[in-house]
Amino acid sequence: MQRRGSIVGWLIIALALISLLLVWQYQAYRSNVRVLPEGMEMAGVAVGGMTLPEALNVLEVAYSEPIELTYQNEQLLLSPDTVELRFNLEETEEKLNEALSARQGVEGFINYLFRQSPEPVDVAPVVTYSEERLDGFLTRIARQYDQPPQAPVPLPASLTFRAGQPGYELNVEASRARLVPALLSAADHDVELIVETAEAPEPDLSILGDMVDSLLNDHPNIIGGVFIKDLQTGDELARNAEVAYSGLSVLKVAILEETYRALDPPLTPEVQDLISDTLGVTSSNFKANLLLGDVIGSGDPYTGVETLRASMTRLGLVNTFMATPYDEEAPPPTIVTPANSRTDVNIQPDPYMQTTPVDMGLLLEMIYQCSEGGGALMAVYPEAFSPEECTDMVTWMTRNSFENLIEAGLPEGTRVAQKHGFGDGGPHADAGIVFSPGGDFVIVIYLDSPQYLEWAESQPLVADIATATYNYFNPSP
Repeated sequence: MQRRGSIVGWLIIALALISLLLVWQYQAYRSNVRVLPEGMEMAGVAVGGMTLPEALNVLEVAYSEPIELTYQNEQLLLSPDTVELRFNLEETEEKLNEALSARQGVEGFINYLFRQSPEPVDVAPVVTYSEERLDGFLTRIARQYDQPPQAPVPLPASLTFRAGQPGYELNVEASRARLVPALLSAADHDVELIVETAEAPEPDLSILGDMVDSLLNDHPNIIGGVFIKDLQTGDELARNAEVAYSGLSVLKVAILEETYRALDPPLTPEVQDLISDTLGVTSSNFKANLLLGDVIGSGDPYTGVETLRASMTRLGLVNTFMATPYDEEAPPPTIVTPANSRTDVNIQPDPYMQTTPVDMGLLLEMIYQCSEGGGALMAVYPEAFSPEECTDMVTWMTRNSFENLIEAGLPEGTRVAQKHGFGDGGPHADAGIVFSPGGDFVIVIYLDSPQYLEWAESQPLVADIATATYNYFNPSP
């Protein structure tokens, strides 16, 4: 009997100890359920180990912070009020309590006693915003920062061109898809907006045309004829290019071409001497007439003139002719062309010889193309020209180092095959093929005036047009 009482006593003591242990564990459990589970996150914010009021406060502060946006290199801020962003603390607390209810009660206490960690709880804060206000915000950003591509711009003061600028356009739909998650997140407040880039427009000869117009407009007393051709693309720029101008010594390019059409290489030293003085700086009219008579005209310079005119017509250069040899004083026959029949522009070109900027430009192009094995010269006269002969013609013209007009507007050392010409009191002209790193081009400039044309005015104008053209083909980095 005594032994049984002893056992009962020990059981009572054990039960008391267990009760005390359970009470102690329950008190610890009650403290534990007051904080959120370790590892728990809400909208990207780690709230594990926080009390419920602490977690709600952290979320409330986070949703009051602005979102940082990037548009290209522009840094922008989106205030929560702008889109009526609202964090609903009461509903979020209710959702939290509901989600964490599994940790409470007997099951939760038993799990705690056996140190079974609760499964992670995913609770999204209750956040609202105005889709209409968000769309309005993105629309304003696009209106303020979007820009269309900008075409290249001529800069007449420096005879250069500002390169075209790319355009930028906000992709509203794609940016909204990035921005909404950031609005709902309490941690990710940096958003790079989706901006699409439109390539800058490629420059074309129209921008050079604007520059040429600006330069010519500064000289209202001068009637300028300009023809420029890109020998890579075939693009052309023309200003008064089909107006009849006095042919001047520029027509000696046609005499050069007809000389090579009449002769087979190698040329005799005598013919080479005639060509040298005809195309060179001295620009000898006497030697040019000898080529017209002795080479082109089979002994008669007038026959040479007729042959040259017929050949120009056959090549499609219908506005180019010589009515007589150089320095002829007898009245010339009247030759009518489309260019000198115009009534809108008449600068009283020399009746003895005429051309247009476009005719001379196309003739230079034909010689250039022939030097590379193709073009109209070879098509019209398949047996008369070889690339080597046309290369020789280009070489003859490169020896005409005049250091004025077109050449004065080019960087030192630029290779240019040219022929210049002057008249008494005007006009002044130069025509050439320019070989440049950015591309070869033909440039022909004729200047004339109803009054006396001053060299001091025409020379810089031709040089400026040449400089602008070179800069167009060779833009600065």
